[in-house]
Amino acid sequence: MAMVLSSLFAMSQMNQITWLNGRAVLGQPIAQIDSIKYGTMEDADQLVLWLPRTIVVHDTVIVHDTIIISTCDSIHTPEGLEMVDLGLPRGVKWANMNLGATAPQGYGDYFAWGETKPKAMYDWSTYFDTNDDGSTFIKYNNKGGKTTLDLEDDAAHVNWGGNWRMPDGGDFTDLIQYCTWTWTTDYNNTGVSGYIVSSKTNSNSIFLPAAGSYSRSHLLNIGTASYYWTTEMDTYHGSSYAFYYALNAKYVDRNNNIRCPGYSIRPVCK
Repeated sequence: MAMVLSSLFAMSQMNQITWLNGRAVLGQPIAQIDSIKYGTMEDADQLVLWLPRTIVVHDTVIVHDTIIISTCDSIHTPEGLEMVDLGLPRGVKWANMNLGATAPQGYGDYFAWGETKPKAMYDWSTYFDTNDDGSTFIKYNNKGGKTTLDLEDDAAHVNWGGNWRMPDGGDFTDLIQYCTWTWTTDYNNTGVSGYIVSSKTNSNSIFLPAAGSYSRSHLLNIGTASYYWTTEMDTYHGSSYAFYYALNAKYVDRNNNIRCPGYSIRPVCK
């Protein structure tokens, strides 16, 4: 839905940002513009928009010095990206595609836990947080280190910016409890298998494709299962494990594994 902002004051001294399909653009025909935002973009990942003290948004007068229109918008997000409101109690919205994908049915890229780029080999020898093939860990460990990913190691945030991040366990719990999960072998006639996750409180849904996973250089279980990282380590089993959610035609369940395989990421935002 287009957002239209109209000021009661002159805008001549403000910078104008035209936002089209999630990207900042210039010189677009009026018919193609879905919103106009006034302000500065000193930090492209946090769109804090400085507006005149009084503005009108959809005929509602708001008095405020600074308004954050949306911190989920970013110049780094792909075309076609949508924030899907599934009516979840914490107000979190889920992306309509995997990180690295260009469409909802796309598998996207694969990431080791805490790494922000895909790679050719997924094992301890290439993992960022160990120097001894997984015997000890530098930053994330259960011996005084961190156990939840910092944003600098959150692939969703690093690649898409704004308030995009990887989901935590609570986000997945809400997704399971407040949505209906339906396995399909042919999503929207694309031939892609996975889960259609439909809100129980509104008509919105997302699709989680069966993207498989990488072990070393081998892509496994594509079309039959998918594995989605959370931001959390499983410290009970030592420093080498993190939580993920496994999806196949029979079940959706939280599990743990060592951190170096290449799994999918479905970003969330609030």
